[in-house]
Amino acid sequence: MAFVAGLIWGLVIAGIQVASEHYGPSLGPIALNGNGALAVPATLIPLAIFWGWTWIANRWSGRSLIPGIVFVAGLWLGTGAAAPIDVLLYPQSPDATLVSSLPGLLLSGAIFVLPLALIAAGVYWALRSDRLPAAGLIVFLLYVIGVALSIVPLLGPIIGGGVIAGTAAGHVWRRAGGHTLIGIFVLVLMLIAVYGVPYVQAGGALPRLSG
Repeated sequence: MAFVAGLIWGLVIAGIQVASEHYGPSLGPIALNGNGALAVPATLIPLAIFWGWTWIANRWSGRSLIPGIVFVAGLWLGTGAAAPIDVLLYPQSPDATLVSSLPGLLLSGAIFVLPLALIAAGVYWALRSDRLPAAGLIVFLLYVIGVALSIVPLLGPIIGGGVIAGTAAGHVWRRAGGHTLIGIFVLVLMLIAVYGVPYVQAGGALPRLSG
């Protein structure tokens, strides 16, 4: 069940990524198409991990380690499906085949899922085990650090996404509730980290508040 849930999340993310790659718009200095579609897994995988691990913690309380790993495996495979989906629907050349897309299937997970999941697991474990106090200020600082890490080129959003996902999962665990609200908060933070921060760094203008 955990593997299927992770796989479904991954396939949804892969579908959105492929659609964005071919049909996504360009917004000023930020392009959502082409290589810009890689921002889709960077944005949604932290949300998927947060949702998956909190769901697993509720379903398999005290026995969540193996289901959590299995969920990540399904997420890895589903996210990587963007490569074969792209080959099937939008072949770039006659030589593009499902076999040639297999390295991309594995590589996507290795880049976007595995490091993020490992970082999230470390933060989640620290909060659940009380190695790190789950006080409001600590949780707030972890969220801020997660967003701030997006400034780092290339891997920043992935590392920051891991911090945000792990913090959110631990936050829900300590609060024993608030799953939906915190999930929305995770999505907003990732949109800021993956799209908002690069937009400002690239010279995009923020809307002015008229007084």
